Amino acid sequence: MCYIVDGSGSYLENENEYALKRGVLFMSRPHVMHQIRSDRGLDIIFVGFELNGQTSDEASRNLFNALSETETFYVPEAQDLPIVRLWTSLLLTANEYQPLFADSIESLCTSVITGLERVFNDQSRSVRENPKVSIAAMLVYQAKLYIRDNLSQPLKLDDVAGHLLISGRHLSRVFLSELGQSFSSYVRKERIRKAGILLTNTDLSIKEISEQTGFDTVHYFTSVFAKEMGMPPARFKKKFKQLHS
Repeated sequence: MCYIVDGSGSYLENENEYALKRGVLFMSRPHVMHQIRSDRGLDIIFVGFELNGQTSDEASRNLFNALSETETFYVPEAQDLPIVRLWTSLLLTANEYQPLFADSIESLCTSVITGLERVFNDQSRSVRENPKVSIAAMLVYQAKLYIRDNLSQPLKLDDVAGHLLISGRHLSRVFLSELGQSFSSYVRKERIRKAGILLTNTDLSIKEISEQTGFDTVHYFTSVFAKEMGMPPARFKKKFKQLHS
């Protein structure tokens, strides 16, 4: 999955040719012959992955196969997509590494990869059409959707569990078993993920962003954001603007 930061060229897939320029997001589909060409060079950021037939689980194999068959693999004007802004912001932040950032970078990278996958593949359709998805995985998927739709709310464990008609203890166990992290940790990182998108994609004030992402006060929001991202939100927004200028 590649994003063109600058330059020009072309992407060849079988006998078809697609223009590459700043703002293009595209994916090289598995098992499809392809080539990137450029006379003057291209600045590209990309994430690559492959399937491990022996250790990859069934959900990963199904996702890989779905991506190999998707017809959506070339997005010509992707520079304003929230996931692209999050991706470039993450790289900018990681470039000035700070110790406290280590706890959140893996989760943020996972969010980027998951977001990119959604650009090229209808995940909700994949879940509905896959009858072998485990009950635990389905619960986590539904909980994620509810959390992302209600980040401005308190999102207490028992409240989310009640929405899914299960106990808070059961939901807590499911998050640990399926995601390897606690429910509260996931909610916090989702709040920060959305805050990062709002900081780079809107003109909302820090106070408005803190309210939309469910933080009680601007001070608390600034403290949590700085701990997760290694810098306060105002500086994060400023550095992003400097990068894109």
